Amino acid sequence: SSTERNADGLQRGIPHDSLNDQLTEWVKAARNANAEVNEQQLNFAIKGDAKEQFPEIKKVIDILQKQQVNKFNLVTGLRGE
Repeated sequence: SSTERNADGLQRGIPHDSLNDQLTEWVKAARNANAEVNEQQLNFAIKGDAKEQFPEIKKVIDILQKQQVNKFNLVTGLRGE
């Protein structure tokens, strides 16, 4: 259920620090797979809220820009039910 998926500590995200930068590889693999299957570019969204620190968001933006991805959406809040 969505309640179980959103439990604290369950979704830690993809590592993207200098020692374990899996996010770069995930982005590259996702772009390659999408281009192969759908023959189009993949759209990206970065989700954050008021608790998120800007340096973390900047790291993700830098990873995208190193791969020539300069168009992405920033999601800052959830829609109401």
